[in-house]
Amino acid sequence: MSEKELHSKICVVQSIKPPFSEARDEVVDNDASYKLACNFATIFARDNDLIAVKLKISDGYIAYISKFNPWHEKDDVYINKIEEYLRNMSKDSSKKSKANPDALTSEVLSYCSYKLESRIKKLYNDLIRNPDEEYIKSFIGYASANLKGFEPKKLHYVNKLDISVICQSYYEQLDKIDNEIPQKFLGHLRKVASYVASAINITKCASNVKYKNLFSNIELHMIDSIGPVISKSRILSWENVIKSFVRNHEDYERFRDECLKNDPIATRLKRLYYHYHDGEFKLDDDNIEILVFVHAEMKLLVNMIDQKDKSKSFIAVSSAGCCYLCELYIDFARKRGYNIITSGKCGRIRDTWKFPPVASIDFRFESLKYILKNLDRIIENKIKLVTDADSDSDTTNSPDSHRQEIYRFIMGDDFQP
Repeated sequence: MSEKELHSKICVVQSIKPPFSEARDEVVDNDASYKLACNFATIFARDNDLIAVKLKISDGYIAYISKFNPWHEKDDVYINKIEEYLRNMSKDSSKKSKANPDALTSEVLSYCSYKLESRIKKLYNDLIRNPDEEYIKSFIGYASANLKGFEPKKLHYVNKLDISVICQSYYEQLDKIDNEIPQKFLGHLRKVASYVASAINITKCASNVKYKNLFSNIELHMIDSIGPVISKSRILSWENVIKSFVRNHEDYERFRDECLKNDPIATRLKRLYYHYHDGEFKLDDDNIEILVFVHAEMKLLVNMIDQKDKSKSFIAVSSAGCCYLCELYIDFARKRGYNIITSGKCGRIRDTWKFPPVASIDFRFESLKYILKNLDRIIENKIKLVTDADSDSDTTNSPDSHRQEIYRFIMGDDFQP
């Protein structure tokens, strides 16, 4: 049992397990602190960074922030400014100047301008490509009525704060509109609006008498990188891993051939096991190296586990949610008494996932064993669907059961035809 075995099986599972297409929110308390962590994850996500935020309560709010890339001086300056604005807001009376909320919003939009620009571009494409759709006409009409001189073709020249406010205010009153709006377009609206929405929610919370003491003592801490940002890991071949689960070479060939007949699986295999020297993919190559890194939320877990901090903590991520492997690791930590609530999960397998380097040897060993056990079950179930379907077909199983097994092989174990 080793990290090489882990990374090898992660790649196999990613190749044969269909990715989840929708993020799933975790059922959490509707506490303002949980929403605050999500807002922090949004406003600290700069450029293409993946951000994770852990929020806990002591004498004040304490937020620990981690990200994939190393921190830079401009990040430190920005985070210190946000901390200062929040402390000042907690001391302002409701009748005082809005200088701090305005300054906070301005800082957020400036810091996140690159990512906001990319989101505005997606909205622009929606407006230009689908001008005759009723939901597009509705948004353009709303924007034109509330933003002087608004034209879809000139969206890139509109002030980013203005279009963010338009998207947020439009999104808030969608319940009054009867149009059926595609989720993709709603997602683009929500993402353009997310920075303004987060700034509004943070300001509202910091100005609330109920939370003033927590914000007056707020602390924002950047979690340092753990070792090199990206490292290489050599993996076992796909053939090597699969053969450790099958009864004989014939079963291996049967399973391999079924996988190669499936276009999505074949595409993933070619990406994961491509041999650059020969210009082809090889399922029997034991010399493939992959790039791996510790995910942002796992850096927070390492910090918690090394400090044996089992106090209630909420972890929010700036992406769609925790990946399948982060989810497994967090689940194991909960079994060890760590009180962790997350903002959601996406269920995707990431071959870039690196095992978190916690100090405790026992925790490392047991968590590795737990994750491998779950990966083994996925591989075993996939192989069983194919090899069992092909054996004793004329006596044991009906054609319908074979058909359903193949459906589940292609679509995933949870598929119910």
